[in-house]
Amino acid sequence: MSKFEVISTLVSILAIIISSVSLVRTRKLAKEQLDLEKITAKLSQLQIENLAEEKANKKKPNFNVTLSKLGKSYYFYISNTGQGSAYNLKFELVDCDDSPLISSELEDKFPHPEMKNNSRIKLNAAIHLSSPRKYQVKLSWEDSNQIACDEVFWVSY
Repeated sequence: MSKFEVISTLVSILAIIISSVSLVRTRKLAKEQLDLEKITAKLSQLQIENLAEEKANKKKPNFNVTLSKLGKSYYFYISNTGQGSAYNLKFELVDCDDSPLISSELEDKFPHPEMKNNSRIKLNAAIHLSSPRKYQVKLSWEDSNQIACDEVFWVSY
């Protein structure tokens, strides 16, 4: 073989090696890009689910119950700070033998037909020296889809 043929063969072998390395790297990059696309698709799906959940939460009521002293009297305050309304709201003291609530007022106000957002209900509480310092309050209601919900709060004065 002449020098020219040897050099041609070496250049051809070098070209094959370079193209093989390039092919391997290209496949590796393509695989990584495909993995990144799958991760991006999963993240997009999670973001869509989070947006749907946030949208659903905007339609739900968010309650807060407090027991406060105003002057010489105590009051239970039930407030809806959420965006949605609650229907057929019920108020109940759990495991309370000596209820400080005035039963006629409780019967007049509950079940409350609709509690809109940023509204509140005030209940008189007849607190005396032997009253417990904290109460467990259970609120029950129906949401706009007529699904029954409830939440338990601990309040103290």
